Parts: sequence; C-alpha cells; structure tokens
Amino acid sequence: MNILDRELKPWLHGVISVLLGFCVLWAMITFPELHNTFVDGVNNILYYPEKPAIELRDIVKYSSNWVLERSSLRERVTKLELQNRAMSEELQRAGIQIPVPKEGNLTAKITLRYPDDWWHEFRIDKGSREGIKEGAAVTSEGFLIGRVIRVDKNHSWVQMITSSSFLIAAAVDETRDLGVINGDDRGNLTLLYVPEERQLKKGMGVSTSLMGRHVPPGIPIGRVIGTKESKDGFLPVSIQAGAHLTQLYSVEVYSGGDSKE
Repeated sequence: MNILDRELKPWLHGVISVLLGFCVLWAMITFPELHNTFVDGVNNILYYPEKPAIELRDIVKYSSNWVLERSSLRERVTKLELQNRAMSEELQRAGIQIPVPKEGNLTAKITLRYPDDWWHEFRIDKGSREGIKEGAAVTSEGFLIGRVIRVDKNHSWVQMITSSSFLIAAAVDETRDLGVINGDDRGNLTLLYVPEERQLKKGMGVSTSLMGRHVPPGIPIGRVIGTKESKDGFLPVSIQAGAHLTQLYSVEVYSGGDSKE
C-alpha cells in the first residue's frame, strides 16, 4: 500500500497542478479584467521563494568581484593618493592658495551599521534625491569620519575613515607635512608616508589636504598621539580621530554648495 501511495502521489500532484492551471487560464479568458490581478498575485507568491535565491546570487557575484578587484583597486588608489600628495607639496611650496568651494552640508541619520563591519561602513537615510554625491566627505562634530561610496535614490553607504581600504590625503596643521590617512578595521588611524626625519609632536592637528571638490582641504581629522617604527624611510604616525566614532547617530554630508533648498 505504501508503494502504491508513493507512486500515486506524484501523479496526483501533477493532475492537481494541471487542473489549477486550466482554472486560472479559464478565469483569465472569461474575465479579462482580472488579468492584472492574477499576474500580480502570481508575482507576489513567487517573490518569497525567489528573493533568497536572488540575494544569494548577488552575494556570490559581489563577493567574487570584490576578491578579484580588491588588490588592483587598492594599488590604483594608493598611486593616485601619492600623485595627489606630490601635487599638493608642489602647490604648497609655490605658495598657491587653492580656493575652497562654497560650503554646504546635508544632515543625515545613520539607519544601518552592521556589527561585523562596525569600523568599515554604515548606511544613511539620504540619497541622490537629496543631492548626495559619490565621494562626498562625511563629518561628525566637525571632524571627517568617512566619505560616500555608494548612492541610491533614498539612501547612501559611507565608508568609514577607520576602514583598511580607506585612503585620503592629509596634512599636519602645524608643520604642513603631507601624508595619507589609513585605517585598520579596528578603530585605529595611521598617517602614512611622512619622512622619518620629521619631528611631529603629540597633539598636533591633522586635516584633509587637496582631494577635489567633494572633499575640500582643511576638514579636521584628529590629532597626533604617537609614532611607530619607521619603514622604508617613512614614519607611520598614530592619529586619534577627533569624532566619537562609537557614538555616531547623525552626520553631515558635504555637498559642495549643491544641496537642494
């Protein structure tokens, strides 16, 4: 009897499915005005089993791309930051004043911050609809805490300054020594590429250098708290962030004067 049940069940399921299909087709032909209702109903039913599969596909796709492109992107960014630092040095030696764009900021609230990516990125409730631009500086209490890396219509993602993939040109306020700020994914900041013969003192301020219209120069980042062992003629400098990075609630996004009224 069990064997017969196992053999009949697939046939029974198939017959029921075919009958339901014919009923749906009959209803759609007999009542054309219900066509959209049936289509929407089927879409709503299929949404739930399809969504996990789509999310899994996207995770696999983006993860593989991230692994393949991470090293090459970091190398390219490092080269660009070094070129920018060299240009900044030449401009500052020549005494050329770079005009600061008209300031404008949008206030945004943090809506998502994953514990696993606590020092890497977070999401804010403002997007392209409010004029947020990719690459824009993000501040808290007047100090730089990151920049926008992805923009959607209603929200944006911000890469934090403590991320190991974050690199931004910076200058010591008192001495005008130039370097590159980099995080370590654990809440610590380091100013890289400072010549080892430079004598930087604890408490000296560090601010952004020339980065383009979305990250103007002069945004405070933090203060020098110490130095590390020199490498290849350069002295890594430990920096304490000026903002309270563990207590972020709302932030300011620099708009370069393009914010919507």
